[in-house]
Amino acid sequence: MAELTVVLSTWSERRDKVEQLRHRFSQIEFVVPSNDAEYAEVMPRAHVVVGRLPQELLPQARNLRWIQNQGAGVDRLLTPEVIASDVIVTNAQSLHAAQISEHVLTMMLCFARDFRKILQAQRDHVWRPPEFDPFCLGGQSLGVVGAGGIGSALAEKAHHLDMRVIGLRRRPKEKPSYLDKLVGSDGLHDLLRQSDHVAVCCPLTAATTGLIGEEELHAMKPSAYIYNIGRGRIIQAEPLLTALKEGWIAGAGLDVTDPEPLPPDSELWDMPNVIVTQHTSGTAPHNDDRFFDLLEENIGRFLSGEPLLNVVDKEAGY
Repeated sequence: MAELTVVLSTWSERRDKVEQLRHRFSQIEFVVPSNDAEYAEVMPRAHVVVGRLPQELLPQARNLRWIQNQGAGVDRLLTPEVIASDVIVTNAQSLHAAQISEHVLTMMLCFARDFRKILQAQRDHVWRPPEFDPFCLGGQSLGVVGAGGIGSALAEKAHHLDMRVIGLRRRPKEKPSYLDKLVGSDGLHDLLRQSDHVAVCCPLTAATTGLIGEEELHAMKPSAYIYNIGRGRIIQAEPLLTALKEGWIAGAGLDVTDPEPLPPDSELWDMPNVIVTQHTSGTAPHNDDRFFDLLEENIGRFLSGEPLLNVVDKEAGY
């Protein structure tokens, strides 16, 4: 009988990695369900779930001790039952900082260099785009709402582009050198007023749902841009649409939206001051390999009783 049963819920296409885990941890039963029925069958003996965990199967998971999430956001996973339980939840937030921070910078540079007009001119076979109006990021201010792993990576890159960077953390720690200023939650409006660009990098929690609404968007400069790579519901949908249409702010780069997927008839698709990137910011060529390295490390730690990496504060939501 195996010491532990680990359910790899979404890895049927990576048999090479599954075999690698089986070779290293021969005392563990690794199960890769091929359908919902097999998933339900294995849940009563599962000690660890990697990936998705359907809420309806949670009551059957009587032996569950640890959930390893594949992404950074755990808002869909943290049901009241999971929060109240003794189950440890870990995420993969440390794996996505490089590509997501570069994704935000790409959107910022697209606005700075007016690339939407340039690319449209290319499609129209026009040599010079009309009303081309670029600007430089250097010397401008970036406000990072959620200066954790991803937000800090963005802040450091922006610092090297000669931007002034203001970070916001729920629990401010010692200010790193790449931040010009670090504020707590009560400093949100000051950050918004001072920033030419605002990047929403925080997780979706009870405290951050609807965090950016009409009052916050009005606090921003009319020349400022907002970017969201957290979750769509952190920015209130209707005030954002109004702000973009009426010029409260200059534009938005949205990797996540509310609702998501964005409906085909949403006005956001065709607005000249909006970039929509369809929740692609975390995509990178070696995501699977990097995740399995983290998983392998955490399984080893779990077996030896060591602290796991990327443990989520279930009450805080991240």
